[in-house]
Amino acid sequence: MSFLKSALAMFLLLAASAVACTAAAQATGKAVFRVTGQDPAPESSLASGERFFLRIDYDSDIPVRFQAAAWRQEVLQEDAFINPAPPYPAGSGEALLWIGFAKPVRIDEVRITAFDLEWQELSTLSVPMTMTWREPTTVAPHSPAEWVGPLQKHHRQVFDTALDPLPQKSDPLFDIFLLISIISLPCYVAVQLRMLLRYQGTWRWYAAAPLLPIMPLGLYSLIGLGMQSSYWIIFLTRYFPVALAYLGIVWLVKWFRAKTDSSAFSSQ
Repeated sequence: MSFLKSALAMFLLLAASAVACTAAAQATGKAVFRVTGQDPAPESSLASGERFFLRIDYDSDIPVRFQAAAWRQEVLQEDAFINPAPPYPAGSGEALLWIGFAKPVRIDEVRITAFDLEWQELSTLSVPMTMTWREPTTVAPHSPAEWVGPLQKHHRQVFDTALDPLPQKSDPLFDIFLLISIISLPCYVAVQLRMLLRYQGTWRWYAAAPLLPIMPLGLYSLIGLGMQSSYWIIFLTRYFPVALAYLGIVWLVKWFRAKTDSSAFSSQ
């Protein structure tokens, strides 16, 4: 039974490693950013319907979204129209944000928030300023700065890529692992039930070992589902191939011991 105990210990170690790796992948990253351009300059006036642009330089270890919000006297101006927030790629880069109002208003602060792919807040930057939107008849039309056009084009490219369901071909190796994960689920359920029904005594306990992590993994998956996290199902899909492999080891060890005992009995 020493080999079987070693296999059980290895299985528990692999299961713990799978959970730890997935939890690490879900850990929140870091995003550092600063405002490097404003158009028009603060203290300016815009016509209702025009946009106030902000240029952001960022450095992030994960894909990051940016969104701006207008405030006046600590009150969020919810009637503002703002930029969509597609995920900019990880690393260093530039992002474009904008705010506009369809009616006259005055603001004294813009708050820029960085989010991860799951809309979890990473950091927030407060930019005190005074901007006024007036009736179009009282303000001359504003011509955007030279840097606005190229950043608008880049923003549209990021947005189009984010909406593309297949922005790039998937890795064939990833497809293989995904197929294995999908197939392993029904196979594991069938093998697990059969072994529990047929095995007796200590062997049944060894066969039941994969059931131990199911409860915490299931609870964590439900938590992730409630948070609308794309990671909620990864825990289980990564676990079942490991559990199926462990049951295969148990079956092989039991079969080998039964064959060895049968050979020893026949030789007597």
